[in-house]
Amino acid sequence: MDNHLSSVKNSSRLLKTFLDSDKEMGVSELSRQLGLSKGAVHKLLMTLESEGFIKQNPANKQYSLGYTLLELGNKVLRNHNLTDFSKPFLQKLAKTTEELVCLCVRDERDAIYVDKIEDTQHPIRFNVEAYRRFPLYATSASRAILAYQEDAFIEDILSGEIRTYTPYSIKNPEEIKDLLTSIRQRGYEVSSNRRNVGVTGIAVPIFEASGAVNASISIIGPTDRVLPVLDTFIQQAVATTREISAQLGYRGK
Repeated sequence: MDNHLSSVKNSSRLLKTFLDSDKEMGVSELSRQLGLSKGAVHKLLMTLESEGFIKQNPANKQYSLGYTLLELGNKVLRNHNLTDFSKPFLQKLAKTTEELVCLCVRDERDAIYVDKIEDTQHPIRFNVEAYRRFPLYATSASRAILAYQEDAFIEDILSGEIRTYTPYSIKNPEEIKDLLTSIRQRGYEVSSNRRNVGVTGIAVPIFEASGAVNASISIIGPTDRVLPVLDTFIQQAVATTREISAQLGYRGK
């Protein structure tokens, strides 16, 4: 037995149609995309408009999403806890890779590991200190966040003294900028020895609905164990963050 109200389902379908359009739409176009009669679409639009979910442009009689949806979206974001939301994804990735998986978030000019999951039987493993604050240029996880910030912000971050952690850490601001450009082009960061010698990190950004990046997920482990399966780990990390980003409302690539 179908427990769905057809009117509610069609209203939801109508609203979702606007997610894939960057322009206003009229009754005829919506009717064609939804496979509904113009009369049915018009009734749906009138009902949704009365509640603020849809608004009509009086100049051309076209429709777009209303401000009530913006209010609801902001309410969701205020109530959203990324750590709790991401945990099942981290657990799955940790179980699959059998390495340490971390959630890193930006806090103003710094980065913090706010969660970490380890599901491994390996006697040799790498660990990170949760809630420790460090510069945005310092680790693969933080650079995966920094790479997607505004140019002026990146310039500001790299204008001060750059701390190094190993002989392989990059100190030159221009080299770090080149690295950030590469991260944006690839969509992920792979780093060995720059924060800890003998350790490799794979980090991928999490995109918010707006396209902003303020968090990343990373897989971290001994270099001699990670490099032989590097491509596989990259694919798994990218797939994980794509799913998280999509569920956060990101509609990009």
